[in-house]
Amino acid sequence: MVRIAPTPSGFLHLGNAANFAANALLADGGRLLLRIDDLDRARFRPEYLQDVFDVLEWLQITWTDGPRDAVDFAAHWSQEHRMPLYHEALDRLAGSERVFACPCSRRELAEGTHQHGCLTQKVALNSHGIAWRMDTRGTALHDTIPWFAVRKKDGRPSYQLACTVDDQHFGITACARGADLLASTEAQALVSDLLGYPPLRERIRFVHHPLLTDGGEKISKSQGARSVRDWGVSPEEVFHIAREWIAAATP
Repeated sequence: MVRIAPTPSGFLHLGNAANFAANALLADGGRLLLRIDDLDRARFRPEYLQDVFDVLEWLQITWTDGPRDAVDFAAHWSQEHRMPLYHEALDRLAGSERVFACPCSRRELAEGTHQHGCLTQKVALNSHGIAWRMDTRGTALHDTIPWFAVRKKDGRPSYQLACTVDDQHFGITACARGADLLASTEAQALVSDLLGYPPLRERIRFVHHPLLTDGGEKISKSQGARSVRDWGVSPEEVFHIAREWIAAATP
């Protein structure tokens, strides 16, 4: 099972569309899951959700599993429906020595001070308004994504936790994702191990593809990138980009 996993936090740009195409190519006519990551409710918009289906239709990508439209997504496929799975995983992580309660602000995290005694377990996991973070000391992650969260301060699961649980739940075996998510893949491998899942890289083939740029800058929804259909490209050109990515990643 291959997955397409967009986040409805903006209109999809050319890089997103090429990623969709790359995952469709990895599926090669087999099972392809559309898994829409909607945990970030602050940035979620109905028009962004609909854009996911519109871009897939424009690319003529057919998926075998997942929501058929926005109504089906809300009724059956939103990550809100899988909250019991995420909370069960968090309960399992609560016993790990790597998981600690952390009330630190972003500035405190950037300074690396943890002045609240977080790393010595002085803050209880059941405290109000705290995040659960991973102690990344002694791992390569400490240079790239230190102290990443598995539970946010509002008690909701983080992206790293939910993605790890979803991949196991749906039986994902292959995935194309951007090179900017290399650190996330390693973070999810650590979470996977702590949850007792089979080793992540043994059960999922990851193809980390280059990021597309516009004027030398990474194309990003958060930076207001143009919608893919404003680029004046065809679906065939999008698939050409994806084929180059897949070919470059194939041994």
